[in-house]
Amino acid sequence: MPMLVTDRMLAALNAEPQADPKTLLQNIKKSVDEFVGDALRYDDLTMLGVKLL
Repeated sequence: MPMLVTDRMLAALNAEPQADPKTLLQNIKKSVDEFVGDALRYDDLTMLGVKLL
């Protein structure tokens, strides 16, 4: 059974759950890049990381 989008996102976030927002976003971007591969992208990707104090 293929991984759902939410499953891939959670896997990327849980790779380093205690990481700072920048690292978490880099992990998500890496996961997206691996999934998309060489396919053409027809839309942009916007992400925002927030650290609650």
